[in-house]
Amino acid sequence: MALAIGILGLGYVGTTTAACLARDGHFVLGVDINPEKVAAVAEGRSPVREPGVEELLAQAVRRGQLQAATEVGEALARLDMVMVCVGTPSRLDGRLDLAHLLEVTRQLGRGLRQRPRDRSPLLLVYRSTVPPGTMERFVLPALERTVGEPPGRGYEVAFAPEFLREATAVRDYDQPARIVIGERERGASQRLLGIWDHLGAPVFEVPYAVAEMVKFVDNSFHALKVAFANEIGRICVARGIDPQRVADIFLADTKLNISPAYLRPGGPFGGSCLPKDLSAMLALARECGLAVPVLAGVGESNALHLAWIVARIGELAPPPGPVLLVGLSFKAGTDDLRNSPFLALAERLLDAGFDLRVHDPDLDPDRLVGVNFALALEHEELLRRRLAQDLAEALEGVRLVVLGKEPDGLRARLPRDLPVFDLGRLAGVAGRR
Repeated sequence: MALAIGILGLGYVGTTTAACLARDGHFVLGVDINPEKVAAVAEGRSPVREPGVEELLAQAVRRGQLQAATEVGEALARLDMVMVCVGTPSRLDGRLDLAHLLEVTRQLGRGLRQRPRDRSPLLLVYRSTVPPGTMERFVLPALERTVGEPPGRGYEVAFAPEFLREATAVRDYDQPARIVIGERERGASQRLLGIWDHLGAPVFEVPYAVAEMVKFVDNSFHALKVAFANEIGRICVARGIDPQRVADIFLADTKLNISPAYLRPGGPFGGSCLPKDLSAMLALARECGLAVPVLAGVGESNALHLAWIVARIGELAPPPGPVLLVGLSFKAGTDDLRNSPFLALAERLLDAGFDLRVHDPDLDPDRLVGVNFALALEHEELLRRRLAQDLAEALEGVRLVVLGKEPDGLRARLPRDLPVFDLGRLAGVAGRR
């Protein structure tokens, strides 16, 4: 179904979006306060340099499917949807400047007061990058104050972050990895009236804050990847190694390296490999006289994460608790204690004054050998006095269960009213779901 859609803001995102929507058969009104941008779009010229966009704009103007103006004005009464694509530039303190976004929001609110009541609700879709909480704390209240009524009857509000890269924006629009729609309540956006149904991408309908956060997570991770790859490249060059050959082999592993593996928030990393090899890589960089702050910061970040977990446990069940920690070896299915984050967590909890009990079906202190036997002697308080093989015994009187690991069938054996802090999900709950 062809819709009448307004695009507020004719920068890279707004212009590309306008061109693609018009190509797909919708009528598009592009709006920008810059008269030069408006004149260019009205003539079928792109105000930004982006491959393929100008051709689409020219075709749309010739078909009469694209117009441009410096304000939305009375046209708001005829639109089915408005997409807000205005800029949110950085301020000196690093935060985003929302002034233009909120001014546009107030203008839309004033226009909505004049919209005929017999029209279907106008769908306002925000695409500008904003920090989590913007929609609920600023946009919705501004609209409600200006319109004089909450969303639901005369208008509805969605947040759909864009993932368009400059120089490949049309391709990214047509081949999205996924479509994310933040909603006031599930289904309120009506899947954005079907404008992206033909793209065939998975759709995630989520609360506003989740959708707002995704864009920041994406770009932060992309920045991390670039910095990581460049630090590895510097070390390779310093050692006379071809960095691209190393990258080719690294990227060939789509099971662990380029995959969802290790990318879900949870407990700190540990074990016999990651800490050791990270330390060795940092030593190698020092030998080469290279500064590698991303790699150097990984261990610090891991330590800060452990400290955060200790503090979070203190919030959920202040010392002395008692607290039951499920898991002491570094991951499920092994009794390896080397560099175990749960062993470190247990010691931190004891130091903080907790009455700590430990349960780990993977661990039998009498069968430990080598380095693990030495660690058992070093942590005798935990493994001989605090470790309970019987779960029922370990649970007696505890106020909180901390799941470092989750043996099969364990949750079904926990009292339903006992709070659980699941490190695998970073979720603390008051009782079972």
